[in-house]
Amino acid sequence: MNNTTPARAAAAAAGIGTALLLQATLVAPVFGTVPVSLPAVVVAAVALVDGPAVGIAFGFAAGLVADLGSDHPAGILALCWLAVGLVAGTFAERRNLRRDAAAVAVICTAAAVAATALLALVHGATIGSAIRGALPCLLGDLLLAFGIVPLVRRMLRSDRLRPPRPVGLPVAAGGHRG
Repeated sequence: MNNTTPARAAAAAAGIGTALLLQATLVAPVFGTVPVSLPAVVVAAVALVDGPAVGIAFGFAAGLVADLGSDHPAGILALCWLAVGLVAGTFAERRNLRRDAAAVAVICTAAAVAATALLALVHGATIGSAIRGALPCLLGDLLLAFGIVPLVRRMLRSDRLRPPRPVGLPVAAGGHRG
């Protein structure tokens, strides 16, 4: 079933914009050089609820907007966050906050390491900084995930963002075969 409604599309656009704004004004200054990424955590949280197809689309869109607003080559974050949406979406419909937050943190940290390594290769730098920042990034992503995962889950399951359910005839249980 198609989950796209005008309200969900507007919520997605607002979510991307808000996550990128909070990343630039709050998360990046607090964490300094550690590549903790609120938008990547939001992408993973959305994919946990809506599955890999939505995760891929949302991750690509969020990453492309972030790429176009930065000074590095376009496509790096789009590719990495697309992968975040795909991998996190495979864990969809899990309902344990600890496991979901841990999965989000691991997936987002792997994406941060990959993005940092790709940027290092493009700019001719070393990949060591990507590996050195992995553990602090994991802890920062985990901290963000504990707040973001339940919030996104609650928002996407609200009646206002939920697509209408198809109306059909009830199927009788234990019907007679002729």
